[in-house]
Amino acid sequence: MDKRNQSPGAGNFQRPGGHEQPRQSSPNFGGWQSLDWVVGLKVKITTALDDVIVGSVYTYCSQTNTLALIEDEIPNPSKPELKNLRIVKTSFIRDIAVVGRKTEDKAVADQLLQQQSNGRAAGGPFAKVQPAIGPVQIEGVVQKMKSATRSAGQSLAQRNVAVTAEAQELFDSLSKTLPIRWVNKSILVLDEVMIDPPYTPDSCHAETDSPALARIKIVVEGERKRQDAQRRAKAASNAPPEGERKGG
Repeated sequence: MDKRNQSPGAGNFQRPGGHEQPRQSSPNFGGWQSLDWVVGLKVKITTALDDVIVGSVYTYCSQTNTLALIEDEIPNPSKPELKNLRIVKTSFIRDIAVVGRKTEDKAVADQLLQQQSNGRAAGGPFAKVQPAIGPVQIEGVVQKMKSATRSAGQSLAQRNVAVTAEAQELFDSLSKTLPIRWVNKSILVLDEVMIDPPYTPDSCHAETDSPALARIKIVVEGERKRQDAQRRAKAASNAPPEGERKGG
């Protein structure tokens, strides 16, 4: 049969003993439901497009049905320490064969094959992979994701696309030292003092006799003066030197 006419899920899988088993329409790799046992071994893979990949299997993911290989081919001869990492879908593999392995790798593979044949869970080869694969604390990853989500949500809540850049700059500056939030286009400080557009000391007000009102007015006045000074300095730095003619 011409292998080029086979589908990506078809083909043969060669076990370490040299025996070939026909592959089913859905990849089961010669009767084995997983390729865990090839992790850490050197293999030769022929893809559905007749490409040949030779390298050491770094890891196998049963969830995405992919192999990660560190290719033997050196991409840059002047830097032999650099390696290519190749990701291959198992459904795209036409043939795979073990072409080399260390003595300790063979012992691990044989042990895993025995475990699989006895119906026990596999896992030995991952201890031999270089670089080493450490355990992943799923709960810690989930907590980091939740923390990042909260942080992103807080950052998004502090942005107001309906106000001017100067208003957002004032908000960002005040938020460094005071608890504030947007209420439409107004800035609510300490849940007591409201700063309405155009965000000047005179536009600060409070519904009650808040002792913080006077302090907030002073802070807003200082921030507005700082912003005005920065804008003047920027304009001066962009202005052409005296006596320089514009145009031709």
